[in-house]
Amino acid sequence: MTDPIRQRRELQGALHRNEKVLCIHYACGNFFEVTDKPVAITCIALSEPSDAGGTIHERSYSIANSSPSSNVEDREKDLLTRFYNDVLSASDARVVHWNMNRSSYGFNAISARYRFLFEEDPPFNFRQDRLYDLDSIIGHSYGDDFAKHPKLRNLASLNSLYMPFFREGREEAEAIKNGDYGLIERSTSEKAHLISILLTRLTNGSLRTQNSVGAVEFAHQHLDAVALILALADRFRYVERALLRRHNNRSTLTVEDEYDAQDLFRALLVQFFDDVRPEDWAPQFGGGASRIDFVIPDFELAIELKYTREGLTDRKLGEELIVDRDKYAAKGGVSHLICLVFDYDGRLANPRGIESDLTRDVSNEHIAVTVKILDR
Repeated sequence: MTDPIRQRRELQGALHRNEKVLCIHYACGNFFEVTDKPVAITCIALSEPSDAGGTIHERSYSIANSSPSSNVEDREKDLLTRFYNDVLSASDARVVHWNMNRSSYGFNAISARYRFLFEEDPPFNFRQDRLYDLDSIIGHSYGDDFAKHPKLRNLASLNSLYMPFFREGREEAEAIKNGDYGLIERSTSEKAHLISILLTRLTNGSLRTQNSVGAVEFAHQHLDAVALILALADRFRYVERALLRRHNNRSTLTVEDEYDAQDLFRALLVQFFDDVRPEDWAPQFGGGASRIDFVIPDFELAIELKYTREGLTDRKLGEELIVDRDKYAAKGGVSHLICLVFDYDGRLANPRGIESDLTRDVSNEHIAVTVKILDR
């Protein structure tokens, strides 16, 4: 069974040692319209990632750049020949893909089409222990909800990656009907490029997902920034209580309202983050000025603290969060909002369900939202 943790470490080490890593994506015909033979392959694109965060070399094999011929199958045979000749010379490379390991899609589909066209096995088969599904690896690290569907496109959007040529599968299938193989080549090449960039961000700790904004370095370790803040919130009650036990009953900070909580929580944050900006005022929104509790600009991260009160129902909390999300979008510079709701009195009936529902419903492709209810 594949071990995503081991695979992530292998890729991290391979990039650090400048070993050959290939990121691959491909485009093909419509599976639902072809039932009597393997679907045609229209483009295969490769991108070699750099440990520094960019790419070393990129190339594509497509009908658009194949040898001129009026016969589309001849051009397809040309692209497959060039592709296999290339990967044959890099048989020891680690190959990173996005969901290309299904029985009828991806590597199996490419091999099946080669056999159909050439009536022989392809000259090379990828070793299973050298194949890495980036979708699965990220999902294991950040949860299956690391991005909304379609995940590749939305994950790239969360990471502010430029993708002018990205097309969904149905759009590529329509382009095949129209003979627009240049569009397919540009789209497929862009997807391989995005996989390459996302891989390097995953391995260097800077990847942003619906659940994370990257890693912060502390004590020679890389800690996920969102997970760290949620852990601080989990322990916040214990810090409050510890402050009450002072030598000789000396004066101390007593957390009685949101302002006290802000002061104490900021003191915890500055241990890990160099730049924590409290009480930043957002533009006029919804008829009044609104205060942002904390902004950590290095991570495009905002943190809002709320205390439950009379009248703050589940629905009302959701409505407030939508207003919060939109004010950050209007302000700019924030891609992730963490809302910490302190409910030590147990006013909210189903805290875990509310967390899950609001995190899913309030997040969008521009700003991810994480809700944490502290009720114990």
